[in-house]
Amino acid sequence: MKKIKNMSIGEARQAFSKFEAKHPRNDDFDMNGLQINQFRELFEKANKEDFASLLYDLFNYGFMAGYKQSEADLKAKVDKRMYSDMQRRLLELVYYLPFGYHAEYFYYLMVYSFEDGMLEAFFPRRIAKPALAIRAEREEKEARKKAEREERQKVIDEALKQYEQQKGGVA
Repeated sequence: MKKIKNMSIGEARQAFSKFEAKHPRNDDFDMNGLQINQFRELFEKANKEDFASLLYDLFNYGFMAGYKQSEADLKAKVDKRMYSDMQRRLLELVYYLPFGYHAEYFYYLMVYSFEDGMLEAFFPRRIAKPALAIRAEREEKEARKKAEREERQKVIDEALKQYEQQKGGVA
């Protein structure tokens, strides 16, 4: 798709009509009649420089309106999926925790906080399966570390026995 800055006026209008068919505008963010009349009066009186700045102001207004409408649409989607006010509060609490972009730490904390068997009992499989995989990976890692520690301890014990034997044989 062409960038807007590379389109002719006809191409831009055609692209906008296709866009508008998929993304209808909400009237709350459109300009009202008073604003349009004020811009019309300014256009009639404007010289070339003022005309360009007015076009730029209109573009900025449209950009701002589009941004606000997308925010409103997102909020409407979130509101549609909320079951209760308590769910909203919990979601906001989790969102504003000091973990920031490192939410995976909070996820791991939650996964490890459940007792054995609770994940399978209370959560659907699509949520429990990755959490159980994380727990299994952790248990495997701990078992590996324990085996390495035991191996190192055996080597140390063997070295101590040899040292005691040498020390006992020399004395």
